[in-house]
Formats: sequence, structure tokens, C-alpha cells
Amino acid sequence: MIRGLLVTLVVASPVFAQETGKISGLEMRIRDLEFKVTDLSGKPVEVGGTVQDLQVKEVGNEIRIDLNADVLFDFDKADLLPKAQDTLSKAAALIKERAKGTIQVNGYTDSKGDDTYNMKLSERRANAVRDWFGTKGGLASLQFNTRGFGETQPIAPNTKPDGSDDPEGRQKNRRVEIILTK
Repeated sequence: MIRGLLVTLVVASPVFAQETGKISGLEMRIRDLEFKVTDLSGKPVEVGGTVQDLQVKEVGNEIRIDLNADVLFDFDKADLLPKAQDTLSKAAALIKERAKGTIQVNGYTDSKGDDTYNMKLSERRANAVRDWFGTKGGLASLQFNTRGFGETQPIAPNTKPDGSDDPEGRQKNRRVEIILTK
């Protein structure tokens, strides 16, 4: 997760010549303009072309953790991928540190497939995340509720205005949301 943004601007020193008490030929040149994304320790982080795996929002007394389903699962599946371990570990650390009370895990899908199928797929995904937290995430002592919403609560359009498929929108809708009270 990217925790900071470092922007470095390198500028050459002013070049000038002094003529009889006047400064003339004042010139500034930008020698190098460099933007780097780093974590808080200053280590460079590559962000081009990556899917952000975890987003955290604090609203009132709730913390919402959105997990991108494409990082957690293959398309149309509810079995956690090996690459999901890092993302789930980050979420588990936050839950362990901040949760008070029952943790809600909600699953969502895009609009591909029928409503009944998507509802069951979203429930299986929410349950898979809950089960990982209990068995591998060190959160077995906490109480979880799960719920699947299928395609009923999209956060982006599944289709473009002309009616054609919107893969980017569908990707945003495939997610697992964790809600905890602080």
C-alpha cells in the first residue's frame, strides 16, 4: 500500500554576471524534474499498471476496507488466490489493531451471470475472506458476520453509455468490503 508521495524537483543555481553594481543575465534552468512514489520509509514503489489491492476509508465511527476481488479470486471463483495472502494480512493487521465488536464482511459481483448465481458467488467470497481471517489471519477470537450482495450495489457502471461492456467498471464492482467499528 502506498503511504506517501514524494515529489523531487531539482533546479540549477541561478547564473548571473555582475556589471557595475547591477545584476544582469539572471537565468534559472530546470535541470531535472523527477517524480517518485515512495512508501513512508522512502523506498520507491511501482504503481504503473497495478490494481490497488486495498482501500481504507474512515467514516464516522466506522472503518471500511475495500478489497479488490481480482486480487483475491480468479474471475467467477471464490477460492482465494495465493497472491491474496499479502492483501489479507494487511487487512487483518488493521482489524486486529482497530476493531471493536463484530466485523461485517460483504461480498459483491459484477453484472455478468444471473442474479441468483451472483448472490451465491458473493456470499461464498465473503465467507472465504472471513474463514481466512479466522484460520490464517490470527483473528479467530473475533466475531464476523458475512453477507453477499451479488450485483445489487455497483460502485461503477457495468456498461458504457452506448450499452457496450465496461470491463473497468465491472472490475470495480467485484470486491469484498470489510466494515468494522472503531
